[in-house]
This record gives sequence, C-alpha cells and structure tokens, in this order.
Amino acid sequence: MKQPTVICVGETLWDLLPSGEFIGGAPFNAAAHVARLGAHSVLISRVSNDQRGHDAMRAATQFDIDTTLMQADASYPTGVAHASLDPSGSACYTFPQPAAWDAVEATPAAVTRVARADAVNYGTLSQRAEPARQAIRQLVAAARFRVFDANLRSPYIDTEVVMWSLARATLAKFNEDECRAISAWLGCGAEPEQLRQALMQRNDVNALCITRGPQGALLYWGGLWYDQPAIPTRVEDTVGAGDAFLAMLVVELLHHEPPQRALLHAARLAGFVASCPGAVPAYEAHVFRD
Repeated sequence: MKQPTVICVGETLWDLLPSGEFIGGAPFNAAAHVARLGAHSVLISRVSNDQRGHDAMRAATQFDIDTTLMQADASYPTGVAHASLDPSGSACYTFPQPAAWDAVEATPAAVTRVARADAVNYGTLSQRAEPARQAIRQLVAAARFRVFDANLRSPYIDTEVVMWSLARATLAKFNEDECRAISAWLGCGAEPEQLRQALMQRNDVNALCITRGPQGALLYWGGLWYDQPAIPTRVEDTVGAGDAFLAMLVVELLHHEPPQRALLHAARLAGFVASCPGAVPAYEAHVFRD
C-alpha cells in the first residue's frame, strides 16, 4: 500500500515542564505521530542554530520525520513554551516571542512539496507573527487537502487569522471550547450541526471533527455524522493527545478507512497518549488498529 505524505506546518518548540524540557509544538507532535503511524511525515518549521535547535533536529530525525524542509534562523532563538499542568493533567502555556518559528518562510521547495502532498496540517499559533502568517498562507494556498487544527492559544487568538484559516480548510478540527468561540464569531449556535451548517455555507470546509474530552469525538465526513465515545483511561497528562488523535484520523482517512473505524483508532491512540507522560510516547501503531 502506498503511504500517504502528510506535511505539518508551524511551530517547533520545547515544552518547559516542572519535570524537564520536552520537544513539542502541535505541528511537531503531529508530524512525529504521522511518522510513527507509517506515513511519510514532513515538517516545515524553523529553529535556531542554538542547542535547542540542534536537539530539535536530532529529535525529529529520531522520530523519522522528513526534515529536508526545516529552516535555520540566525536572529531568533528556538521556541519554548512555559507549561504547567492542572490537577486533571491539562496543560496551560505561555509562549515567549519572538521565536525562530515566527520567521518560517514559504520557500519554493516547500511550496512544491505541499502541492504534491496528500494532506497539509496547519493551525493558528504559528500565524501569530506576520512573516510566518504570510508564509503559511502561501503554503496552504498550494495544498490540495487542507487540515486545520484550530489549537487556539491565548493571548494569540486572532479572529481574522481563524476565519482565514477556516475559509481554506478541507477538514477542520476543534475542541469544545473552540466550538463555542468559533460559533460566536460565525453568529451561529454551538451545537455540532448548527456549526457545521454555518461553516459549510461560507467556507471550503466539507469535513468537521469535534473532540469532546470525556464525551469522545464527533466526525462529519461524506455527508454523515459519526460518534465515537471516549476510551476509558487514567490521564497522566493531555500533552500531545489531540495531536495524536488528529494524526491517526488523517492517516486512516487517507488510507480510505471507513470513517467510524478511523475515529475509533484515533480515540484509542489519544487515550493511550493521555495515559503516558510526554507528547509522543513509544508505541506500535498496529496495537490501535483492528
């Protein structure tokens, strides 16, 4: 079976947790899971020529991420996120600015690769700075299948950035808090079907995924809604669980798995990641597939 190519665009950073420093950033995490799931994973991001930048590149290689489109920055440091966990294991972040990923560029090579890829994943945090925002817009414009993971992070929540990103998405993924915020901006109800109708009347979106924590996840695909209950798990921390969920969902859909099975496999993997410390724990992909 031909393996799909998934390109993840955006921030690469180090999560600074009480227990230590861990490589992260939603695009990096998603790329690592895409690779672990057997697809061809490409990361377009930017790090500095500092120790954290060297360590990030080494980590990407260890995860089998294709780093040929990674960029080096001579002015800004490799990004970091100061992270803390609440009693439920959920993470809160602050993101010092500027960082190397704020200056990511849409190089000709990157645009060409994006145009040939099976899917491109992008979010909003990586668009907080104007240079990166313009570069990501160029890359998204070149893509065929555009996966928008809102991943809203205060204080970098820009309504215009979200609306632009939504307008170009093929598949959009939100959590419940993001559903409420985006519904308010769209002037519609926050119920999944109300949000779906508003999105699809105004944008390119034709597929929608809503993650609901302990209530599981919903997927609108091919004109139908699919409902997946959460997989019972003891939560260690939620860092990377959403990125793992999206990676599995996209890879399975690109493999033409039935939507309900793709959703089930994504929920299994997300539950496992939430039960482990760190965003990309070791695992064998076949364990989460039937």
